[in-house]
Amino acid sequence: MIRGMRAGLRHQGASLNLFSEADVEDLHMATLDVLERAGVLVDADDAVDIFADGGCRVDRETHIVKIPPEVIAKALSTARPQFLLAGRDPKNDVLIAQGRMTVCPFTEGVMVNDVDTGVNRMSTLKDLKDNLRAGDYLSSYDFNTVSVTARDCPEATAEVHHVEAAFANTTKAFMVSMMSTKMAEATFEIGAVVAGGEDKLRERPLFTYGYCPVGPMYLTEICTEVTIACARLGIPACCIAMDMAGATAPITLAGTLIVQNAELLSCLVLNQLVNPGSAFYYGTSTDCFDMRRGSATVGTAELALLQAGTSVMAKYYNLPSWTAGY
Repeated sequence: MIRGMRAGLRHQGASLNLFSEADVEDLHMATLDVLERAGVLVDADDAVDIFADGGCRVDRETHIVKIPPEVIAKALSTARPQFLLAGRDPKNDVLIAQGRMTVCPFTEGVMVNDVDTGVNRMSTLKDLKDNLRAGDYLSSYDFNTVSVTARDCPEATAEVHHVEAAFANTTKAFMVSMMSTKMAEATFEIGAVVAGGEDKLRERPLFTYGYCPVGPMYLTEICTEVTIACARLGIPACCIAMDMAGATAPITLAGTLIVQNAELLSCLVLNQLVNPGSAFYYGTSTDCFDMRRGSATVGTAELALLQAGTSVMAKYYNLPSWTAGY
């Protein structure tokens, strides 16, 4: 537990501060210690190679990657503090930046409550299109998302159907979950046609790719593939940690934020090693684990503290943050 950390918001002047400056520094230093001494588990050989070439210590047998503090510092120095998400209609352009509030629908549900029957059922492509049109109309949303999975489409090509639906049903930029290099490249080609060319899409990215590491501190092949693809294609990477305090992360606020921070910073390092200056979203949907019911405790005070703590760490690193709200 971090010295003097209080599980609550302290009022200082006109602002609310979750941690003191010393608390935040302790969180950062503890994360550096974890990444240098324990490291992260990295599935894919190509990602391990990139980490090794970038100055990290790797164990080829266990796939454990240990990241020195100087490598993290360099990655933080090249990551952008802000980036553009461009609307298909330029009036819907949005600047993603530290200290600038933006709002979007959550992503990516797999069930819906049917508005006509009230039945809880699998989500479909029609549901996605309806949600995209609603998000496009509502002025409170700065950009849109692929909010539900089109489970009536082939799983192997779902992302292509999602991106096609988004371009046909919203003029705002959008976030789409991505599951492989192949799909990232295929959807990039679609975006390039809409934007008028690959260079124009890189200049004005019409979407961000969302993806997740697995807690605790496990970078799956999907995670590293999308991290690398974003850097190579020039698409903003929205890396979203989804740890569960009390299950895949420590029960304490400090411990969970450290585990999450290690995951996000390791993905940031990989992203910046591939292409320094790439746009990176420091994201979270981390929550607490309900041990009685075996589920996430969404809508609780603990979730609010975890999301607020993520924003504090993103501000410390001067990175844009994406946090969940329930």
